[in-house]
Amino acid sequence: MTDSPYLAFKEKLCTFANGQAGIRNPFVIAAVDPSLEHRVTDRLSAWARSADEQPVIKDEVSVQPIWLDELLPKTKVYNLSVALGGETTAERIEETMQDRLAAELVEEILDNEIDDERLQTQQHVVLLLNLGSLYPFTRASELLDELDRQNVRSTIGIPFPGDVVGGKLSFFGGDSRHYYPAHQIAEPIKEQHLQQ
Repeated sequence: MTDSPYLAFKEKLCTFANGQAGIRNPFVIAAVDPSLEHRVTDRLSAWARSADEQPVIKDEVSVQPIWLDELLPKTKVYNLSVALGGETTAERIEETMQDRLAAELVEEILDNEIDDERLQTQQHVVLLLNLGSLYPFTRASELLDELDRQNVRSTIGIPFPGDVVGGKLSFFGGDSRHYYPAHQIAEPIKEQHLQQ
């Protein structure tokens, strides 16, 4: 294994896509310095298009980036919140978003982003990118739980904007949590890992 958490994240995704069993489902999560989130997601997107980054994606494996910030305005709960705008409180909008956003994002992903056939194969890697754009409305654990409830079998990778605190992930400095459905890369991705 490598000492670069960025490379370790991609290698673990490939390991799952090549057939290794996961804890429950083949989910991988890696903390990313929040200031680097967009650079990391751009690099992962380039890797998905078979750029010159390692590891090389085998022919039988497909990688699909999904930009969560682009899906957000396609959800009903987002559009409802925008429509209500000044007619309700910011707290009420936040509560509504927190209650429904993860389920609606996963519904949008399943209905419009991933072919049904690919949803059932571990050889299809889905990168959920720009998670930070959803803060504070939903968390990685809620998305992974919803994907698990929907019996998605694709390999899922999430670059997580936050830090590792005592072996747990902290989203933008919030409470540290274990993301039990996912294999967690032990160290966060930092600037020096993108130079390798």
